[in-house]
Amino acid sequence: MKRIFKIISKAISPHLAVVAAVFITGNIMAQNKAPLNPKMEALSKPESDRNWINFREGVAINPSTIFTDYREAFELSVEDRMNIVKTETDQIGFNHFRYQQFYKNIKVVYGEFAVHQQPDGFVKSANGRLITGLNQASIPALNEEQALQLALQFMNAKKYLWQNSAMENELKRQEKNADATYYPKGELVYAPSNYEATFLAADYKLAWNFKIYTDDLTVMPKSLYVDALTGQVIHAVDIAMNCSAGSGTSAFNGTVSFNTELSGASFRSHDDCQATDLYVFNCAGGGAVNTYYTDADNTWTAQSAVQAQWGTMMTYNYFNGEHGRASWNGASADMISYNNSNAPGLGPNNACWGCTGNSTIYGQGSTTASTDDWNTNDIVGHEFAHGVTQSSANLVYNSESGALNESFSDIFGEMVESWSEGNCDYLVGGDRGAIRSFIDPNLYGDPDTYLGTNWVTTAGCVPSSGNDNCGVHTNSGVQNRYFHLLSEGGSGTTDFGVPYNVTGISRFSARQIQYRALTVYLNSSSQYIDARRAALQSAWDLYGQCSAEIIAVGDAWHAVGVESQSPPFSQNFCGNYPASGTFMQSISLTTAANGCATTITPSATAVYFTARDNVILYPGFIAQAGSNFTAYLEP
Repeated sequence: MKRIFKIISKAISPHLAVVAAVFITGNIMAQNKAPLNPKMEALSKPESDRNWINFREGVAINPSTIFTDYREAFELSVEDRMNIVKTETDQIGFNHFRYQQFYKNIKVVYGEFAVHQQPDGFVKSANGRLITGLNQASIPALNEEQALQLALQFMNAKKYLWQNSAMENELKRQEKNADATYYPKGELVYAPSNYEATFLAADYKLAWNFKIYTDDLTVMPKSLYVDALTGQVIHAVDIAMNCSAGSGTSAFNGTVSFNTELSGASFRSHDDCQATDLYVFNCAGGGAVNTYYTDADNTWTAQSAVQAQWGTMMTYNYFNGEHGRASWNGASADMISYNNSNAPGLGPNNACWGCTGNSTIYGQGSTTASTDDWNTNDIVGHEFAHGVTQSSANLVYNSESGALNESFSDIFGEMVESWSEGNCDYLVGGDRGAIRSFIDPNLYGDPDTYLGTNWVTTAGCVPSSGNDNCGVHTNSGVQNRYFHLLSEGGSGTTDFGVPYNVTGISRFSARQIQYRALTVYLNSSSQYIDARRAALQSAWDLYGQCSAEIIAVGDAWHAVGVESQSPPFSQNFCGNYPASGTFMQSISLTTAANGCATTITPSATAVYFTARDNVILYPGFIAQAGSNFTAYLEP
């Protein structure tokens, strides 16, 4: 049980020892700190803020009724409602409840929260984002069809996917629904008029949302938000998630084994040997078409077809074998690869998830050589990992959330390569010619430090294909570098001259942490600061709050400039508080007034001294009358 010693109005005796807090948050960057109201403060630990809440032991919370039981603590109005949209139990026994915010019974875009319950029933934490203070109209001036016509006018594509009968039939087959169609269905929502991670109620407007898939890849598919009062397109998010172009050739993986389907007198590129069907179609240098590769005796000689089939199977095997995930959506959805493409707008030197619905498409490369194709195992894994992200955190594909989206795909692409080839080179597309490096992102013009050299400024950026959706492929370098350091270790200095030293925990432990961070803790609008906290929480869940793994996570994020490093092993605090700070912590030992004077001055602000093992207050420590001081440890 946690022991707390709290002194309000008198000096504290020397050598008071208590038991143990950890470094789960570090020092949060000021612009991201969202203070709690008093009712939430009573429920949560001192390191919490509005977007990341760690609950105190002894607080009994029902995860199914938390937002009605504690409505005022979450600052929700009577017009706000939180609906459970997904519940799941993970591999280590945690229950997770994902909520979506509604205001006046209308969905609030990016208003998402997840509640996490330990196997013993204790609700440990909750995280996400609530858009509070909404006071917008709920009656649209435009109906759905009027808004759709304005959305299509904005897109201005030559052709759309619902006008392609073959793709419409493929969707009906995938979803086993004769009525399935790509024709856009509008949803009335509240959406922000910009995406700069501010999420202020004043920025939100009543809007119609449409997902519009094009059959003209000079215009990428988008999720559009049309102001329901004025008809203006106020927000646009790319649905398609594609690689950056590159060059280079090499042999890939030699002779491999994979499954096919006997159809008539020949074998075709369809693997139906598990609950998830794996399809590989031959674009033959054009756009997506549902044409199988075939072979007479199942001893295949078409190298590009073999590579795409094996890579798709290896991707399925990795996510299923390593993470217990059946296909990209976790529910055995078909895994469809369109290979050997040169679609207008996508080009030969690219690969994409979402350009052709819930499927991947790989470019044929600049030459006719099969070793120039964009279907290496890490690229195939990268593209399907976008599907994993889409069906879990659903990270918005621009600015920081988009950079995280790309980075998670890079990470799991490398892990598919590791799974299938026994090792990985930490180079994206390395087998055909690398386009990004985890070890040294700067080699390819990407940053290895948050806001450092090569960082693409996202503030005020309007996402477009011309600016790579505000740097999603470039800024991904920061989490890529973090993952390499977490896996393999390393030391040096950041772009800002801050030293770091990380002890690696292996890519096998690192990928478990990152998969849990993505699928359990992150949501659509998560930023880099959220990725750090998600990884720390995941390491705590998997390996313990005082483990080498959680220390390495803190150190690796420090090494790329995201927040501060985990606190020193021991630390002595001197001076006046709260003027000098309010939350003072060390990993093992926190001391105060050890050779100096330490005074807690009168204030309504609480001051906390924490550590994992001991908090020792030496003679010279004084908590003055009217001050508010707590020293504590956690088990």
